Amino acid sequence: MNASIPLLQELQKLEALGEAVTPQQRQRMADIRAQVPVPVLAHYNRLVVNRCKPVSEVRRGICGACHLRLAAWVRQAANDDDLHVCENCGAYLVFVPEEAPARPTAKSVRAKQARLALIRAAVAH
Repeated sequence: MNASIPLLQELQKLEALGEAVTPQQRQRMADIRAQVPVPVLAHYNRLVVNRCKPVSEVRRGICGACHLRLAAWVRQAANDDDLHVCENCGAYLVFVPEEAPARPTAKSVRAKQARLALIRAAVAH
């Protein structure tokens, strides 16, 4: 992950506080802005001005800001240390590790079988 991403995420969280920001948090926001490269911060600020979500998590290949599926090459580049931007909304992308699907429990399997039996019975009549 690029070093700018955690800083941008923190900045986004602090800016979301609005008027409730404390003086210490304002100072932290200024420190973050000083650490982020100028072109990255300029793009971030454009997104904020346009009322877009500047940093978005990607889950299952879908941008959390615009809810559109990302191109395959963007998803494959998730392991790079580069900054990635959604080609649809322009948000900086944070790739969340995929979780393995939960293994079905005996109770959920029985419930699914019962639903299927009801559907089959309804269709048969």
